[in-house]
Amino acid sequence: MLSQRIKQFRLAKGYSLDELVAATGGIVSKVSLSKYERNLMKPSNKVLIAIAKALGVKVINLALPSNLVFKFIAYRKGSGLTNNEQIKVESLVSSIIEDRVKIQDLLYPLVKPNLPVKKYKINSLEEVENASVDLRKIWELGLDPIGNMTQLLENNFVHVLSINHEKSFDGISALVYTGNKKLKSAVVVSKNNIPGERQRLNLSHELGHIVLDISENLDEEKAAFRFGGALLAPKETILKVVGSHREHFQLQELLILKQIFGISIQALLFRLLDLKVISKISFSNWYKTINKNNWKRNEPSPMKEEKSHWFETNVLHSFSEGLISSEEAARLLGNEIAPQKLSLIKKKEFLKLSASDRGKILSEQAEKLLSYYITSNEWKEFGGDLVGY
Repeated sequence: MLSQRIKQFRLAKGYSLDELVAATGGIVSKVSLSKYERNLMKPSNKVLIAIAKALGVKVINLALPSNLVFKFIAYRKGSGLTNNEQIKVESLVSSIIEDRVKIQDLLYPLVKPNLPVKKYKINSLEEVENASVDLRKIWELGLDPIGNMTQLLENNFVHVLSINHEKSFDGISALVYTGNKKLKSAVVVSKNNIPGERQRLNLSHELGHIVLDISENLDEEKAAFRFGGALLAPKETILKVVGSHREHFQLQELLILKQIFGISIQALLFRLLDLKVISKISFSNWYKTINKNNWKRNEPSPMKEEKSHWFETNVLHSFSEGLISSEEAARLLGNEIAPQKLSLIKKKEFLKLSASDRGKILSEQAEKLLSYYITSNEWKEFGGDLVGY
């Protein structure tokens, strides 16, 4: 397991073997690192501490296996990623989500993901419409446009990640289970630095892969994209705003609709075609305009990319509640955090309380940490004389 964990965190960091050697200050050779990762040799305690520091993790993260199981959902056809590149992406996602789930366990130990995994059996593209409406009911969204897709997903423990990738990678999704096969959370991944309208459709598309059980006779990508469009722009709302049949649209009207629903002009045109609001001829004419003006990747009036704040907010919440140390908060956020200190006044106020009241406060704090100690292996001792964790 140590060999697998070293390789996982190295790939997640984006390091080659040579780059990890440099990050450790040359304390270990490339040949030795290769042997560690192939389980042909074990690092000394000193070397292991240096590797952990270079990778930005604790020694215990390398020494103990994760208690999470990741089920990655297939990459899109034509993603262009090699097998090694897919492994790098999955290593990065797994490493990031391990930290997120730790925070999730600390703050929300009793909350279960409200996520209907593979609930909707889809035998035709039209059935996707009902699935999107039902999910909106489960999440109590009504039929209004979704203001912030990222926030909506993370409020339901679907973690949103944006990663850098030069190739034609658009996204991937995954389910996260505990060792006893209970669903812990889900993950949807999009590419960094893309317009907000593309990002939102990517996220809702990946969500489609999670909740839809698509028949083998259907094109899975088409069904997932249909779901994404239906979720962002519900049929009933679209028809109310634009009408049930249109011969013509002005560009300015499409740009307004783009801002209302948070989807691209291209996605909006596909949506209008699916709902038979526009004809195939009208759709084709607009696509000629899109190609002529090179709007495939860069449309007019691009939306701002949505940012995820779940992790930062909840790490700071955990730190403020005394559930993690300032050192751990700094490691998780990559920023120095001032130690949480009780003022002298608060200390005196606490000491003035009766023994029973003090005991009640301490019991409440212990209760908050109980689930963490039950579900996590980090605090448990293990063999050897490793330090630095």
